[in-house]
Amino acid sequence: MSVERTTQLWPEVVERVHRDGPAAPAIGVNGPDGTPANPFDLLWTRKAIAGSPLAEHVAAAGTRPEYGTSLYDPVAAWRVLQQYPGAFGTEFEQRNRACAEMTEHACALLGDISAARSGLGDSRRIWQAPVEIGDDSAGAILASARSGANGGRTTKSHPGLCTSPAWAEVMEEFGLAGIASLPTVGLGAWLMSLLTNDFPGGDDWRQDYVIFLAYAFYFEYNLDSASFGQQRAERVLQDLNHMWDVPGLPVDLVVRRLHMLTSMAFFDTKRKDEAAVRDNPTDGLTAWVHRDRDWWRDFKALDSGGWAHYLSFHPGVAGRDDMMLCGLTNDWVDLGPDLRNGECNQSVLAMTRGSVTTSALLECYERSVWMLNSQLTPDGRVRPERFTGCMTTIGTCMWEMSNHRHDIWRYYVIGIDSCAEATERDLYRSGLLADCYAEDFTPRLPVGTESLAVSRRPLPYEVLVGGEWHRGEVALSVPLCDAVEAGVLAMSVVLYSYVVPKLLRDGEITVPAFLSYVDSEYCGNFAEVMRSAYASGFDDPYCQAVASLVLEQWWSGMYFAIGLGSLIEAQPGAIAGDRAYDTAAEPAHPTPSYR
Repeated sequence: MSVERTTQLWPEVVERVHRDGPAAPAIGVNGPDGTPANPFDLLWTRKAIAGSPLAEHVAAAGTRPEYGTSLYDPVAAWRVLQQYPGAFGTEFEQRNRACAEMTEHACALLGDISAARSGLGDSRRIWQAPVEIGDDSAGAILASARSGANGGRTTKSHPGLCTSPAWAEVMEEFGLAGIASLPTVGLGAWLMSLLTNDFPGGDDWRQDYVIFLAYAFYFEYNLDSASFGQQRAERVLQDLNHMWDVPGLPVDLVVRRLHMLTSMAFFDTKRKDEAAVRDNPTDGLTAWVHRDRDWWRDFKALDSGGWAHYLSFHPGVAGRDDMMLCGLTNDWVDLGPDLRNGECNQSVLAMTRGSVTTSALLECYERSVWMLNSQLTPDGRVRPERFTGCMTTIGTCMWEMSNHRHDIWRYYVIGIDSCAEATERDLYRSGLLADCYAEDFTPRLPVGTESLAVSRRPLPYEVLVGGEWHRGEVALSVPLCDAVEAGVLAMSVVLYSYVVPKLLRDGEITVPAFLSYVDSEYCGNFAEVMRSAYASGFDDPYCQAVASLVLEQWWSGMYFAIGLGSLIEAQPGAIAGDRAYDTAAEPAHPTPSYR
C-alpha cells in the first residue's frame, strides 16, 4: 500500500489511541489548567532515590510557596566555556571547548536562517531549495499529499496527556508524577535519561539530577511558548532552576549543568526566531541545504537535546557524531511533517541535499544505519565506549513509538512496500559520518571498517490481531531473546514493535486489523515499555535488549517505510506549525521567560 487509497479522515494520533476513553487534552491547545492534578509539577522525585540529597532538596522546595529565581543565563554559560574551558579541571577542558565550538557553529547557522527568512540576506553556508521529486514510490506518496490527503490535516499531535489506567498504575508504582504524565516528557526525560546510565545502578540520585537538566530541552521545545499562560511557564522555570541549585554539587554535575545551559542559548534563539515568523506559510516542498557536513553535524547535535549527557559521550569526532545521531533518527519519522512545518534542521534533507527521490532516500537510509552500526561491536552489542551515545539514540526511537505525538504506524502502512527496497541494500556496514559522506555530502562507502555479523535465534510468539491468533517463530538478536526469556523485557513490547508490523509486511494480516491493533494497544505498550525499564533498574541486559529491538527495526527497513510514508504530511502549512504558541499573550518578538 504505497499511498492512502481511502477517503477516511484520520484524527491526530493522541485522539485515536484514546478513542475508548476520555480524550487526552493537548497542552497549549485544549487542556484545562489542572488536568490531571498539576500536570506541570516538577517538585517530586521517583521512589528509587528516596532519602537522597536530591530528594531532600526537592522536598524542602515543596514546603516554600515562593523562592527567588536563580541565575539562568545561557549566553553567560557559553562564554564561560569559551573563555575558561579548563576552569573546572583539565579533564573537562576538551569537552568544554567542543561544546562551545558546536554552539558557535549552530548559532551562526541560526543567524543565517533568520536572515534568509526575513529576506535580509543570503548565506553561503545554508540556503533554501525546492525538493527534487522523482517518478517513483516517494513521488507517488508526495502526489497523494499534494492532492489533499486527509483533507490537508496532519495526524501529528501536539504534546498531550495519557489518560490510560495502565499508565496511571506505572506512575504510582515507581513514583512518577506531574510533568512525567505527558508521554513526550515522561519518555524523553524519565526513560531516555535513565537508559544512558551516566551513573549506573538505577538508584543514583546524580542520574536524576541529569534528568532535570535534560528536562530543560522539553520545557523549551514544548512548554515555554505553549498557551497555558506565561505566568505558569515562569513558575515551571522557577521550579526547574531551583532543582538545579542543589547545594554542594560535585564538579562533574556543575559541568553538565554548564553544558545544558549553554545549549539553551541555541534553543532559545531557535524557538524565538520561529515564534517571530510562525504565521509565515510553507509550501511543503522546500528544503534547507547545507554546504558543510561538519557544521551541519554540530547544528544537529545542538538540536538533539542531549547535552546533559555529553560528558559521558565518547570524546572527539565519534562523540560529536553520536550527539547528532539521535536527532537524525527522529528526522526519519519527521521527514514529511518537517517539510510541512518548514523545519530548518532536517537531517535527511541535509544529507540528500534536498532530494526526496527514492534512490536518494535509500542512499541516505543505508548510511544512517551504517552510522548506527558504528555504535555496535561486530556481533551487534552496544560498544561500552559509546554506550551513552547509543542509548540516547535508542531511547529516541523508543520515544517515537510511544510519545502520543508521532503517527509512525500510519506512515508505516503508507510506505510499507518500500521495506523490500531498503533490505536489498547492505545494512550491516559500519562507519562514522565522515566515512559515509564527503565534506559536501557526496555519499561514499566506508573503507577499512567492520561489517556486523549479528547472532540471532528463533523466538516463539503468539498474538491476537483482528480476531485471529497468529503463532510462529521470529529470528531476533540474541540479547533480545535472552531478555524476553528471562522476563527482563515483556514479550508484548516485541510483539507491538516488531512482530505485528512484520506480519503486516508479510501479508499475514490486513491494514485495518493492523491499525486497529496498534491504536488499541498503544497506551498499554507505552506503559509496559516504562514498567519493564523501571523494573529492570535500567541494567545492561535491558539496555542491550532494547538496543537490539530498535536495530532490528532499522535493519528490516521499517524506519525507511515510516520515513517514506511520512511524506503524506508534506503539504502546505506554517513555520513551526507543530508547536503551540499563545498568540494573544506573546509579543511579536517574544522575550524569553527567563530574561
